[in-house]
This record gives sequence, C-alpha cells and structure tokens, in this order.
Amino acid sequence: MSTITRSAKRKATEEETTRPSKRSHVQTKKITLKKLVDTIERVVEENSKIPLEKMDEIKQALMDYDGNMDELKRYSQFDASRNYTRNLIATDNEAYALMLLCWNKGKYSPIHDHPSDGCWVRHIQGTVNEVRYQNNGKELVESSNMMISEGVSFMTDALGLHKIGNPSQQVDAITLHLYAPPYDKCKLWFDPSDATKVSTAVSNFYTEYGELTN
Repeated sequence: MSTITRSAKRKATEEETTRPSKRSHVQTKKITLKKLVDTIERVVEENSKIPLEKMDEIKQALMDYDGNMDELKRYSQFDASRNYTRNLIATDNEAYALMLLCWNKGKYSPIHDHPSDGCWVRHIQGTVNEVRYQNNGKELVESSNMMISEGVSFMTDALGLHKIGNPSQQVDAITLHLYAPPYDKCKLWFDPSDATKVSTAVSNFYTEYGELTN
C-alpha cells in the first residue's frame, strides 16, 4: 500500500538518546523514501503493542534512509512568514504520520510536549538546535542544549519538553519527523519562567503530499 501519494483513505490529520545516533561508518545499504515508508507501515502494524521508542527496525530504517533531496523536493516547502512548516509525506491517520519540517533561518518552535507515543527525528539538512526542559510546576528548567548536524534522535514526554529550531542565519534546515500515533493537539509554553502559562495548538500541515493545503 503506497503512502507517498494521496488516496481515498488518506486525509491529513504535527532521545532515550541524550545525543542523536550518528550514521555508522560501516557501509550500509541506503534505502529510498518509498522503502522507508513501507518499512514504517509494516513495523507499526506488526508491533502495535510496542512503544515507538522500542521499534529498533524503524530507527535503523531512518538511519539507513539516503535523504535524497530529489525525492524530498516536493515536500520541502518553506514559507518566509512562518518559523517553520510541517509538510505531510505519509500517514494512515491512525498509527503514524511522517512529515518533513522546514526551518527558516534563525527560527524556532515554541517549547512543546508530545501527546503521542513520541517522535523520531532524522536530520536532513543544515544544523538544528534542540533545547530540552523539565517542568517543576513553577518554571521550565533547561536540562540540555544540543546542536544536531547528523543522525537520528528520539523525544517523548518521559524525557521532558523541548523546542527545536535553526540557529543559522545563512542556511535553511530540514528534519524528517515520525509521530506514532499522529496527534491532533499539543501544549505550548512561550515563557519558560512561568510553567502555568500553557497554550494549546491544533495540528495542521502547510502541505499534504506535496500540495499546499490553503
């Protein structure tokens, strides 16, 4: 079942690693975007009772993915009026959603949670800065601050909250995100000094399957 193009069934529905897993120096067989999506669909369906974090075959597939920008070009859509865009590549609307996030220069997401079973992130282009926080009930305390220029990482609420962004003023950044299951809403914090000020964001996509949503 192909998930690269729109179908009647598909409608759009947004580590423990303290550091990203880097690509192995050992020669491995690189896989295409279609193979990556096929692997995600199969593994999620066969292992529905296993937490996303424990799906080692998905992690390996993300690491083996060749990141071919010719394949990703249709999903790599930027908008200068936004900090970043979320571009849907594939989903079954129930078990997973794979998307490409395109980060404008110097722009970040708000601090946010992960109401799904977590998120795998695969670096594609540029450098991204991930800042993690712990919520002590009064404020959000920074717990780590990493620059990521390669590899695969994982984030879940068990590891805290985080924000991601592009620290560069010269180069756009791109990351591939896998959520399983997809989520409709998440919580946002705009002021880390006050953990009680929480907003809610509704999930949406800038593009779906390479086509603008508006």
